[in-house]
Amino acid sequence: MKVFVVLALYVAAACAGPDEDIWLQYNKRMPAAYYSLKEPIQRQPVTGRIVGGVDAEIESFPYQLSLRRSGSHSCGASVISSNWALSAAHCTHPLPNVALITLRAGSANRLEGGQIFDVAEIVNHPNYNPSNIELDVCVLRTVQPMTGTNIQPIVLVPAETYYPGGTRAVLSGWGLTSVPGSLPVILQMVDIPVINHDECKAGWPAGWVTDDMLCASEPGRDACNGDSGGPLVTGGRQIGIVSWGATNCLGNEPGVYARVAYPAIRNFVSNVTGV
Repeated sequence: MKVFVVLALYVAAACAGPDEDIWLQYNKRMPAAYYSLKEPIQRQPVTGRIVGGVDAEIESFPYQLSLRRSGSHSCGASVISSNWALSAAHCTHPLPNVALITLRAGSANRLEGGQIFDVAEIVNHPNYNPSNIELDVCVLRTVQPMTGTNIQPIVLVPAETYYPGGTRAVLSGWGLTSVPGSLPVILQMVDIPVINHDECKAGWPAGWVTDDMLCASEPGRDACNGDSGGPLVTGGRQIGIVSWGATNCLGNEPGVYARVAYPAIRNFVSNVTGV
């Protein structure tokens, strides 16, 4: 069984202001103590800053959402239709009171601008397993249609589509740009490669990376705390949902995503949302 911890263990309390307290509870990363006996995959470092990213303009990421609890950022998400958003089940497990959940769209600034949409319904994958983070996907239905300036759905990759190692993909979110640190106000993006599935499995203890997962990162470029639930996109299609990885977010251990093309994930999304 994989053991996951709340990210607060690795972020100095002094760095977390009132607006940043909530996201700490809904992001899962793996502390070094649980895999330090495992020799990590060695890849050449890439210099750059998500970690290693740069400021992003919402015009280039009109599908990007901030999933908010009581008005504060907790996770990322993506627009997949006018009334449905996609995120990670670990961000909404156990199911919260929908009255506390909103989605900010149409702004690269996670604190202001854009539009706030109320959530009417949250559906976690029925077989999501919080002990090992398998089938880490949820969908959220909004009260109002998500339409407006710089708001547009992302196309989801069809079931069983395969992306070989080395395929470049773009990750976006408001997660940490360094550890320890605080959340950026402006949306970040980073270009990272998909990692061959066998190579990814070799980078973690046996059984941790399963077929419903996809890996992408490289040294110096990775998702981090606060990016959970956010989209990984290539060729204009979303292929992954930020799920878990190493707490140091350095990219030496593969970053792990829910694989949108995995049949049990893609069919769940289609059956619930029609997308």
